[in-house]
Amino acid sequence: MKRLNILAIGLFLSHALLFSCGKDNYDAPNANLTGKVTYKGAAVGVRGSNNSVRLQLWQDGYALKNPIDVFVTQDGSFSAALFNGTYKLVTVPGNGPWKSKSDTMTVQLNGNTNIDFPVDLYYDLKDIKYQLNGNNLTATFNVEKLDPSKTLDDVNLLVGKTKFVDLGHFLKRANKSGDSNGNVTLTLDIGPELQANPILFARVAAKINGITEAIYDANIHQVK
Repeated sequence: MKRLNILAIGLFLSHALLFSCGKDNYDAPNANLTGKVTYKGAAVGVRGSNNSVRLQLWQDGYALKNPIDVFVTQDGSFSAALFNGTYKLVTVPGNGPWKSKSDTMTVQLNGNTNIDFPVDLYYDLKDIKYQLNGNNLTATFNVEKLDPSKTLDDVNLLVGKTKFVDLGHFLKRANKSGDSNGNVTLTLDIGPELQANPILFARVAAKINGITEAIYDANIHQVK
């Protein structure tokens, strides 16, 4: 009787282990979706820290209608590990320095796929240049107003000690309040920062009134 009980326990544990292993052995995603958020073919710069800016992927035909968040990095790029299939890529209302799109982009994924995701902007930053003269860092750039109904809170020149430079992460900044349209010049004395840090990075940004996320230079400029 005792032996029968031991055999029964052993069989139960074997079945439990097999069931547990079966649950854990799901197939891994077999494709990578990569791309960039673009305006007129050029990458759109965003805040890269804290997963602040995202797109969403939806897939039809599944009982759980939960979107997949796709986070956008500061140079406008994004990536997601997925299964092959048909997806819909959309903007998230109120997130990002662009207009929310009512239409979607259909993405047919069959292996690794790279795409551009075009957006409509309120403002664009162009012809961005940085120049260090002694302790003074100067940024010149062009602000193009694309939506006449919007205004800017300010434009900014930001300096940080890592490549993650944005309005939430910077050592020092120069800014100009109010709306801008056309050429802008901002100058910042970074003498103490040059002495205290082995490397420095710079970036310009424009904060749109009523829009949470600012638009940034998609390229991070290394000052030192």
